[in-house]
This record gives sequence, C-alpha cells and structure tokens, in this order.
Amino acid sequence: MTRYRTIDLARMVKIHPNTVRFYEEIGFISTAPRSPSGYRLFDDRHLYQIKICRCIYDCGWLGREIRAASLSIIRAMREWDIPRAVEATQIYRDKINSEYQTARKTAQILQRWANRKTFRLSRNKYSHKQAATLLGVTPEVLRNWERNKLIQIPRTGKNQTRVYSDREIERLRIIYMLRQSKYSISAIYASLNQYDRGVTQGMVEALNAPGNPEDRSWVWVGDCWLKALKNNIKGALKVQALLEEIKNIPL
Repeated sequence: MTRYRTIDLARMVKIHPNTVRFYEEIGFISTAPRSPSGYRLFDDRHLYQIKICRCIYDCGWLGREIRAASLSIIRAMREWDIPRAVEATQIYRDKINSEYQTARKTAQILQRWANRKTFRLSRNKYSHKQAATLLGVTPEVLRNWERNKLIQIPRTGKNQTRVYSDREIERLRIIYMLRQSKYSISAIYASLNQYDRGVTQGMVEALNAPGNPEDRSWVWVGDCWLKALKNNIKGALKVQALLEEIKNIPL
C-alpha cells in the first residue's frame, strides 16, 4: 500500500497539513503509524477518509440531524466499516432530500409573503406536538420561538391549549428557514417585526445580510438555503461515488 507524508496527503486533497493533523487528532481519520523518526505514515485509506470528509465539510453543516448523519459516515470511515458507511451515506442523502422538499415549500411561501399575496388556507388545526412534528423540530423549540415573540399562538379552552392553523404553520416554516440559514433569534425578530408593520423594505437589512441588501429579499435568503442544500446533495453523491470506488480497489 502506498505511503504518504502529511504534506503529500495535504497536497492531494488541497488542504493545509495542519488540517490533516487536526483530522487525526479529533478522530475524523484513523490514527497513522509513525516512522522510526516519528513522522506520520498515511496510506490510501487515510486518503479516502479525508476525501469523504471534504465532500461533507466543503458543503457546510445544515442543521442538527444532517450534521449527525454526516458524522455517522465519518465515524464509519474512520473504522473502515464500508458497509456501515454506505448505509450512513444513504441516510444522510435521504435527510438532505427531505430538507430540500421542506425548503421548496418554504420558498413558495416566501414568494407570496414577499409579494403580500394572500393564500386560501385550509381549516386544518394542529396541536403543539403535531406542529412540531410537521416542522421537524421539538415542541420546546416552538415554545422558545413563542417566548421570543417570533410568533403568537392562539389559545383555546379552559387550559389555554395552543392551537395552530395553516397561517401559524406558514410563519413557523419561515422562522425555521431563517434559523437554518444561521440567523439569530434577535435578527429574525427584527425582520418579522418589519413585515408585520407592513414595511417590506428593510426586512433583509434587519437580518444583517452582507453585500447589497437593497437588491435582496426573503426570497433571496430562501434561494441561498436551497442552493446550500443542492450543494449538500452533490456532496452526498460524491461520497457514494467514492464508496463505490473503494469497493473496486483492494485496500
């Protein structure tokens, strides 16, 4: 099996040598044996481990569940358990695809909200738990958004039970999208407050978007989210291709 120095491996995957050492230190790749003089001696397995790490890292982290799924791939590769890595990669890809479908629905909502177009909503009603499941978050997350005044949830009955309609679900989808896009609670509050006051100008400025905010909108933010998810899908496909390549190489 071919042996590589740290600098050789770094050049092959176009990263800094310190990144290779860091991956070994945090357990993203298996520990490399040392030469008699103490230098790391990497091999083809390490090369593929790092290549797969880069397929994931270059696309960025998109939410807790997707991150957990990607780390499962990295751990399986570190242990060189290829069947488990294949299974973990399919789960990773499925989660990204599911998030992408959610993003597409939200993008449609954003278009209507940005244009102040009303939409005939159904009479569906959802409990607190059902709303959380629909959004893919925990009930506590929804309570946190309500506590921070991102949304007001109607209450009913003697026990003042929360009841969600499609109108609340739409707003929650937008909040979810903005949170996934790494905006803070305070920035989202400022942006939604602008919208609620009927001021569409300045909504994205309130999110502290870089560059030319006057040319941007919530729709632009949604487009960025969709683009990021598409990049993650491409990354997952590259991981699957690398795993197929490994199967055909005696390592």
